[in-house]
Amino acid sequence: MALKKLLSQLRFKKTKSDKDFKAWIKTTIGFTPKNLALYHQAFLHSSAAAKRDGNPISNERLEFLGDAVLGAVIAEHLFNIYPYKDEGFLTQLRSKIVNGQNLKELSIKFGFNAQLKANLTKDEKLKSSAYGDVFEAFIGAVYLDLGYEKTKKFISSKIIKYHIDINVLVNTDSDYKSQLQIHCQKNKLILEYKLLSEEKQGANKLYVIQVIINDKPYITFENFSKRVAEQKAAQLTLEELQKEIG
Repeated sequence: MALKKLLSQLRFKKTKSDKDFKAWIKTTIGFTPKNLALYHQAFLHSSAAAKRDGNPISNERLEFLGDAVLGAVIAEHLFNIYPYKDEGFLTQLRSKIVNGQNLKELSIKFGFNAQLKANLTKDEKLKSSAYGDVFEAFIGAVYLDLGYEKTKKFISSKIIKYHIDINVLVNTDSDYKSQLQIHCQKNKLILEYKLLSEEKQGANKLYVIQVIINDKPYITFENFSKRVAEQKAAQLTLEELQKEIG
């Protein structure tokens, strides 16, 4: 009952383009959507948030949900196709699939960037996590609208099958945070990602991240995406550590 009440509060005003929007969603996921309001919300960035009963409504909550659902489906898929691989291998491979850059590229391939409603410049959109976030929000909308099994089928048949080359990812080690974590664990070092500042610039936020190992500060990196900032800081720290080792 609580979910039905929430969805009723999120009803967006119908427009003439709803018929085309519904058809586009059906083509995208392979199923007929039931609640278009969820998909409208999925494409609504926080910088252009609507208000319902005085509360801002954006795609952030759907992004949170979609991230969990996408991660679960990918985890199950990898678990099944790699029956003898350990947890570390599966975790790293899942991270490669759902990292911010990969989700941004998928978002653009699916045309989600064209549907995104945000008060951001083109440059801000590209530098931020907005495109990757909208991809996860869309997954969250599909899940709430059609349930887990249909969402799983969409991810498996439309995303994994045509847009993710797992063999290439296995041979591409680009998850620098995981690499740095493994290095620190092997050498019994304490790793920390410290958020030095979170500065609002227009409708976006600029994150400044510093890597600290055993209380020693290493590389600092800034980006409109916190994930990207952490990955780049980790990458540069690994390079710095390599120099120290000689």
